[in-house]
Amino acid sequence: MFEPKQLPFTCAAALFMSLQPILVTLSKNEAGRFDYSVPASTMLSEMLKLGISATLLCRHRLTSNAALLSDDSVAEFFSYMLPALIYFVNNNCLFFILQAVDPTTFQLLSQLKTIFTGLLFRLCLNRRLSAVQYLALVTLACGTAVSQIPSAATNDPVSHRHSHAVAAAAGVALSVLSCALSALGGVYSEKLLKGRPTASIHWQNIQLYIWGVVFNALGTYLKDREALVSRGLLAGFDRRAGTVVMCNALNGLAISAVLKYADNIARVYAHAIAMMATMLACVQLFDAPVTPQLVLAVILVATSTFQYNLPPSLLKPPSSPLGDGAEDSDDSVSAKLIRTNVIGADEEKPIAPDYHKRYRRAGSVLSTGSLMTTRLPCFICMVHGHRKQGNDSSLQFEGPLFVGAAAHTRGGVL
Repeated sequence: MFEPKQLPFTCAAALFMSLQPILVTLSKNEAGRFDYSVPASTMLSEMLKLGISATLLCRHRLTSNAALLSDDSVAEFFSYMLPALIYFVNNNCLFFILQAVDPTTFQLLSQLKTIFTGLLFRLCLNRRLSAVQYLALVTLACGTAVSQIPSAATNDPVSHRHSHAVAAAAGVALSVLSCALSALGGVYSEKLLKGRPTASIHWQNIQLYIWGVVFNALGTYLKDREALVSRGLLAGFDRRAGTVVMCNALNGLAISAVLKYADNIARVYAHAIAMMATMLACVQLFDAPVTPQLVLAVILVATSTFQYNLPPSLLKPPSSPLGDGAEDSDDSVSAKLIRTNVIGADEEKPIAPDYHKRYRRAGSVLSTGSLMTTRLPCFICMVHGHRKQGNDSSLQFEGPLFVGAAAHTRGGVL
C-alpha cells in the first residue's frame, strides 16, 4: 500500500508513537505526578523541532535554489497558527491522560482518531466512506469500549476503586477530546503541507513550530509562572524527562513527514503498529496484566483499523471465467462444453424455453419461447453435471448426456 519512499517515515512515526506513552509514564514520580513543568516540556520539544528544522533547511538551501516564500507569505504564515494551537492543547492533554490510564489503554483510545479522521474527511475534504469503512468505525468504537470493561475479580477497597473509576473516566474523556483535536490538526496540516508540493517541508515546519513555541511559552508562563521564577525553567528535568522532550520532538517531525509524503491513512497504520508494540512493552516493563478485555480490544481495534484502510481492489469480487459481463459463473463449465461441442450449428434456432439467459454466450443455439417449427442440422453436444427443469415442453439434463436431433423437426417435442 505504501510507496518505498513513504515506508521509512511511517516506520519512524510508529516507533516514536510506541515510545512516547512509555517514556512519559516512566518520567512520573512515585505519586504518579510529574516533577517538571508539563507546558515547559512541550515548549522545549517545540524549540527542539524548530532548531532541527532550521538546520535541515540551511542544509537544503545549499543544494537547492527553489523559491522559499509563496506569493502571499504573510497569509501562509498565519495559516499555520490554527494547527499549532490544536497541537498545543493536544500535546499537553497527553500528560494528563497518562496520569489516569496506562500506556496500552492510551494507545487503544488513540485509535478513536480513525473515527474523527473519517468524519473530517467527509465534512472537510468531501471524501465519501464506503459501507465497509462505516462498519469498521463501529467495530473500532466497540473495541475501545471493551477495553474499559472492568475485571470481575479485584481486591482493591471500594473507595480506591471509585477514585480509580473517576480518574479513568476523566482520562477517557480527555482521550476523546485529544483524538478529535489530533484528527482535526492532522487533516488541516496535511492540507497545508500538500497545498504547496514544491515547498520545502523544513520551511513549512518552521512556520508551524514558531507558533508552537509561542503558544507553549504563553501556557508555561500562565500555569507555572511562580515555579519558573523561583526554580527556573529546567527545574525537575532529569534524564527521563529529557528523553520525553527528545521523543516528542522526533515524533512530531516524523508525523509531519508522513502527512507531507504520505497521508493520514499512513498515520493511522502507524498508530495501529504502535498500539501492538506498546502492549508488548508494557507487559515487560510495568508487569501489566494481559486481561481478556485487553486482548479482545486489541484484536477489534487492529481489525477495524486494517478493515477501514483496505484498498478498493481487495473489495471487488473475483472476475468470472467467461470474462466481463458473465452472469452465471457456476454454469461456466456447461457453457464451455456447449460452445465447444456444437457441431454444424450454422444458424441460430430455438430449441428449449428460457435457456437463452444461461447459454446465449455459448454458441446461441438455445433461446426462449415455445418449441417452434425448426430446421436443425444434426448436432451432438455433451452437457456435464447440469440439471435444468422447466415447463412441460422443457428439456431435463442430469449428468453426462448424449443428445441427437434429426433434421426437419416440425411442431413436435424434441
